[in-house]
Amino acid sequence: MENGSDFRDSFDKVLRHQSRLKSDVTANLESYAVTRADAQDAALAKSSALATQGNEYEVQRPIRSWLGKTTAFNDGKIGAHPDFLHLSGTDGFQYHYVTTMFVDIKNSTRLAIKYDLETVQWIKNSILRAASEVVRALDGHVHRFMGDALMAFFGGSSVHKESSALAAINCSAFLRLLMEVSVIPSLQTRGIDIRDLGFRVGLDFGDDSQVLWSSYGYSNVQEVTATSFHVDVSAKLQGMAAKDAAMLGQGLIDFLDFPETFYKIKNENRYGVKEPVPYLRPNFLKKDGESLNYVVRELDFRKFIRLLPIPAELKSSIAKDIINLSGVNFKAYSQESPENWSDYFSLSRCIRKDIPIKFLVIVSAALMAIHKSLTVTFTKTNYGREAAANTSITPEIINISISRRENTFHQTLPSSATFERNTAYRGIHIVEASIRTQANIEIFKDVIAVHIE
Repeated sequence: MENGSDFRDSFDKVLRHQSRLKSDVTANLESYAVTRADAQDAALAKSSALATQGNEYEVQRPIRSWLGKTTAFNDGKIGAHPDFLHLSGTDGFQYHYVTTMFVDIKNSTRLAIKYDLETVQWIKNSILRAASEVVRALDGHVHRFMGDALMAFFGGSSVHKESSALAAINCSAFLRLLMEVSVIPSLQTRGIDIRDLGFRVGLDFGDDSQVLWSSYGYSNVQEVTATSFHVDVSAKLQGMAAKDAAMLGQGLIDFLDFPETFYKIKNENRYGVKEPVPYLRPNFLKKDGESLNYVVRELDFRKFIRLLPIPAELKSSIAKDIINLSGVNFKAYSQESPENWSDYFSLSRCIRKDIPIKFLVIVSAALMAIHKSLTVTFTKTNYGREAAANTSITPEIINISISRRENTFHQTLPSSATFERNTAYRGIHIVEASIRTQANIEIFKDVIAVHIE
């Protein structure tokens, strides 16, 4: 499995690839005495060839590894969603759910004031390339680029509805993580002033009866896209988002029964006073003249990052209550077929009810050689309306003592602790694993989250 350094270095590799493209195309143009038109053709051909030779999937690889994807990368193409291509150039239409994402680069306009256009293009293209790779890593579909922004869809005719909606939220968190640990450091090392630069994300979900897919325009000037209030809301939410923030619409929050603990009401400073923004702006009027009051919330990145299936060493650098310790492995397994346990990576997909799921902490022999005994504490917390209705939201805490074991050669063996339950209530539920020494010093803490459909 990929480690945290692979993700930290991923944007740097994107930048190096961009630099190779630029320098090689320039050398190509200078080495031939050709006409202006020929030079343009040569540059395009050279750029295209180099792009296919370069490794464009560096951002995808660690993310897909952590999510347990069966393929190393997603090579989906930009444009019309492949599941609705049959509508191209026709007057037909199809109702089908989708989660829509709008992403833009906050404060990119000021780059043109400080840098020449080639440098601006290099920075913006590198960031948008990386952002599109995060989308594809989560099996989203990049629909189009728009200046310094992109539009993407999550979902389709062969995609699990809840898992794809959840993937969109995960994607927004990975975008923020990429900006924080990879994009900003890589640009800073190259002397780029990136003050106030960041991603802004808007997300909302429209169900099958709320999203219409069709072809717009004429046969040679047309595009297959989605028509929905929720698609439009996603664009407005992106405009409402602060730097490095993701705004979630009511459709997405309600559909996933997304826990309130992982989002918050956005606040804006108006004349030096913090003002909450609980509803979509503008607050449209309904047919009856009443305000729409469409609920919008900001993803609480610092809390939600704890749920992503990323290495504990990377997670602990962002979420301060996560404690990484070399020699400890915290994993989960689900039994979705009668005699087969498979890896379950935190919040990687939604699973059915009544599925056995097992959480396992393994402590290495080297650590057990240091500690005579340790206490592993599993804390299970349920969220969501179903759990609340069944009075099952009180955390369940299980303490398990593990002691040093030796083989016949007096060599210390690894030790483990297991916590097993069946999935029961729709929504997101988390299991936290903590390890304490005999002196009651906490030396490890991590979280695995499960979404039940």
